[in-house]
Amino acid sequence: MAKKERKIVFAVGLALLLIFTFMDLQISLAIARKPAWARVLEVVGEIPFTTLTIAACALLFRFRTRKNPVLNVLAAVGSGALFALLTLMGGFMTYNYLNDNLGDISKLWMILPAVLMAAAGIWIAWCVPAESRSKALRYAAVALLYFILVIVIMNSLKTVWGRMRFREMTDPMNQFTRWYQIVPRGGFDNIYASFPSGHSMNSAGVILLLLLPPMIPALRGREKVLHAFVYVWCVLVGISRVFMGAHFSSDVTVGVLLSLAIFEILRAILYRNVPQSAVLT
Repeated sequence: MAKKERKIVFAVGLALLLIFTFMDLQISLAIARKPAWARVLEVVGEIPFTTLTIAACALLFRFRTRKNPVLNVLAAVGSGALFALLTLMGGFMTYNYLNDNLGDISKLWMILPAVLMAAAGIWIAWCVPAESRSKALRYAAVALLYFILVIVIMNSLKTVWGRMRFREMTDPMNQFTRWYQIVPRGGFDNIYASFPSGHSMNSAGVILLLLLPPMIPALRGREKVLHAFVYVWCVLVGISRVFMGAHFSSDVTVGVLLSLAIFEILRAILYRNVPQSAVLT
């Protein structure tokens, strides 16, 4: 994000968090009805981030060093293993959400989304010209570190915070806690994994799209469209989590802000010697 855009995004996010601090329960009581469109976004909401990270693995494989045979093999094996792992994770994750929303379905449903995400990741890597090798490797570093940090920070906070999901409450007026209240539960339990919203943190990972135009010629000049898509996607997936009763509005807001903050920190570190205009426009 450009400096002005970053200030606006985080200022709006913090203002919304202040409002939701006092309105969380009322909002969920009013809209948590699990509509069909929210179920669809539950299934597909995290796919863009996973796909963009799979693309990072494909880029590492494609642009690995060929000068040193040992490093060549190690890079090929390492990037290939990461590619396979993330592809399997993506397929399993999508299958789980499909299973939750459609009932008991065949595990073969893991295969199709996994293949589609792998194909999309390879296609993105293939679109990068050879002369953009350094840009591609920088992107790959940001994407993989971003993905790892989101998983670690998200699950660490969920384990510590212990906030109960709205849809698990039988007595919301007495079971509800505000987002800043830590309620130790003695370890991770999905029932008490409301804060922060993992879907929202992962959906915000779509911001990796903004790093693609400098290394993919076909996307140059379409930065405004990509920006719009990133923010619309974050908002839609975030709202859907509240409609699903999986999270409160504050969980969603903190999730998005945390994810964007992680991205901005990584971008600032790994792109510190690259002019701003050449990174995000």
